[in-house]
This record gives sequence, C-alpha cells and structure tokens, in this order.
Amino acid sequence: MRARRAREEWEPEHLVKVLVVNQNPGVSAQLTSALIGEQDIELLEVRTPERAVRQLDDVGGFDLVLADADTAPTGGFALSRDIKARERMGQEVPPVVLLIARDQDKFLAKWSEADAFIIKPPDPFNLHSIIAAVVEGERVPDLPGVGSTGDLPEVLGVPEGTSGSPLGGAGY
Repeated sequence: MRARRAREEWEPEHLVKVLVVNQNPGVSAQLTSALIGEQDIELLEVRTPERAVRQLDDVGGFDLVLADADTAPTGGFALSRDIKARERMGQEVPPVVLLIARDQDKFLAKWSEADAFIIKPPDPFNLHSIIAAVVEGERVPDLPGVGSTGDLPEVLGVPEGTSGSPLGGAGY
C-alpha cells in the first residue's frame, strides 16, 4: 500500500458509521473540519466512554470507534480495553482508533489493544487514511503521527490480552 491514500481513492461499499468518543470541543472541531464533506462517513459523537458502551450495546452497527484517550472519567484507553475484552468473549465489535496527545501515549494505546492511533491534532489527510485502512482491515499507512499498535513492542513484557496482574482480571 502506498504511504498516503488519496481521499478520492477510497470508496467504501456502504456508509461508514464512526462512533466518536470525545468531550473536548476543540477536538470535536478538529474532527469535524477534518472529515467535513466526507459523504461516505457518518459521525455520531458521545461525551463519555460509558455512553459509547451504551451506544455499542443498544444501537450497534458501527464500523469504527474513534476515541479521545483523554476523555473522562475512564478514558479512551480503558474504553478500548473494554471493547477488546468483549471481542474476546465472542461479541462482534468495531475496531478502535485512539486520538492520543503525546508520542509516549502510543505504548498505552498498545496496552489498551487499540487497532491504531493518531496524535492530536489529527492531520485531515492522515485521519482519512487511517479510517480507510482500519475499516478495510488493511495495514495502517506509515504517516507522521499515525501508527498501528501491532507494530509496537510488548509493553513491559506483558503479552497482549492479559492484565499483567498476578491476580488476573480485566486489567483495569
């Protein structure tokens, strides 16, 4: 895959439903302006991870969860981890892309088992490219501020899908 997919090249087979989890008006404005005019993408925004879980349970049908890692009270990292735990229990869940504030947060994105991450503020072309790649199940493009958690080393030697706690549990 080329490093950057032109916006015009991606033509999804259906309307792509993206659940946005964010409570920062500035981030909302960045996402809206980045995706404005995208006729194939429908955004539904909720303010908390708890409401996101309710939307996934009650409404469903989302192709992607785009979560701000800094969302309170539990944050996008815990939301991603919860979604991936549901997947391990046999539920069908959408992939998760985290919006992170710092380059160092990519290791927390790895811990949370997110499918990919993008550093805030998102570049509109990079955001479009990462959405297209993750929704289509393709490799995340090698772009500045964008990455796949699968490309990162294990966090503190803890294998994926485990809590890292000697007592077991969900890990959060």
